[in-house]
Amino acid sequence: MTEEADLEQKLNKALTDMAIPGMAIIASQHGEVVYEKFAGYRHVAQQSPVTAETIFGLASLTKSVVAVAVMILQDQGKLNVSDKVIKWLPELKQWNQFHKRNITIHHLLTHTAGFSGMGAFHLARRESIEHDPDGDYLFGSFSGSDYVYSVQDLMVAMIKEDAPFIGKPGEIFNYSNESYALLQEIVERASGEEFALFADMYIFSPLEMEHAIFTFDDLTNLDDLTELYAFTKETPKEVFHSPAWWASGSIYGVGALKTSAIDVQKYLELFRQNGLVNGVQIVSTESMEAMKSVQITTPNGVSYGYGLVVGTYQGQHVVGHGGGVKGISSFMLATSDLTVTVLTNIAEVPAEDVALLVLDEWLKEEQEKGSLNEIIPLSDEQLQQYVGYYETNERQSVEVSLISEGLRLHIQHQSIDVKPIGKDQFILPDGKKVTFMIDEQGAVRGVFRGMRLIQKRSEALGNESE
Repeated sequence: MTEEADLEQKLNKALTDMAIPGMAIIASQHGEVVYEKFAGYRHVAQQSPVTAETIFGLASLTKSVVAVAVMILQDQGKLNVSDKVIKWLPELKQWNQFHKRNITIHHLLTHTAGFSGMGAFHLARRESIEHDPDGDYLFGSFSGSDYVYSVQDLMVAMIKEDAPFIGKPGEIFNYSNESYALLQEIVERASGEEFALFADMYIFSPLEMEHAIFTFDDLTNLDDLTELYAFTKETPKEVFHSPAWWASGSIYGVGALKTSAIDVQKYLELFRQNGLVNGVQIVSTESMEAMKSVQITTPNGVSYGYGLVVGTYQGQHVVGHGGGVKGISSFMLATSDLTVTVLTNIAEVPAEDVALLVLDEWLKEEQEKGSLNEIIPLSDEQLQQYVGYYETNERQSVEVSLISEGLRLHIQHQSIDVKPIGKDQFILPDGKKVTFMIDEQGAVRGVFRGMRLIQKRSEALGNESE
């Protein structure tokens, strides 16, 4: 079997195993497409094929665009990442907890402002979720009567929520949608332009991206637009058509961008070529290096720059970002010569794993996941401290129960068994890690899963010893 045929087999298996309705994959080397795969359908019932130009949602890949905009403005001398946020958003002086902290643009870019998992940004999606016939089933209901339509509204909601901070600025990473919404407003005030217009003028147009869309009005006349799908919560999971998109008012920078796989590939050239694309230095080399350098490392060992996850994979420096919300799982990555884009039309599938399968093909090596992580024995008494219910105000939740020689994480409709590998750290079957955070009194304060700190709300739930 040829190597490309082997990759096809792996990707076809992933598509089946993950139950992905439609997926677009493009890989390029030195800017030239070397592999592409368009699998499944953008509209299953009509059997409409996925193409290189099919428009998908990108979700949090959008955050990198915000970071690029900030760096362009720093290059223009209109702001600096060391600026205090209060300088640009004086409304936040009303929030005493915020005002007394020296939170800077750098802290927002790196998710280190100290925000806990807040519920404020969900209020921006509230109206579209409530109008979605599947909204209550997929997301749940809202309490109160507050809605958010703009970043100004969001700041009011953040002040009202007044969630306790989890650490000093720069101390701990905790993924924050609110941070990137605030950055969008700073971009607008520093540039004097609406964010969508600024992004088009200074990023999308110079990169010759043909369809980079933030608003739903711009989707209405597109023929090659994906439908959205979702998983049922029951076991076994089943896929169903759920066509309503979730909007977030005029807050675009958190996750509203929609475009094609071929356009994402054009965008990735910005990172591969250190800001110089089509003969134009869109972002200075210095600013691009800041984006692609390690600014903070999470308790699980994941490094983050400005709007990008950064790290080393099989000896290659890699930057990228993923995204996921209803009807969207996406991932992009770039090395010094390779770029890979994976877009799908359903949430809760590991698009990153698919991208790494493609990257492996060109790096000609197999990654041995977890080979350096030795399982260490812990007694039930030692494990018991981690058992309990963990939740954030943005509705991220984990139930942790005790099993033989480890823990079981109950997350949404799935259960995952994890084994101890170090101090307060456990490994998942796929090689990823979760880390329990301990407070100054030695008590478990939360669990760091993925990119978020999920705080402990209650104690033991009972054992599931096998």
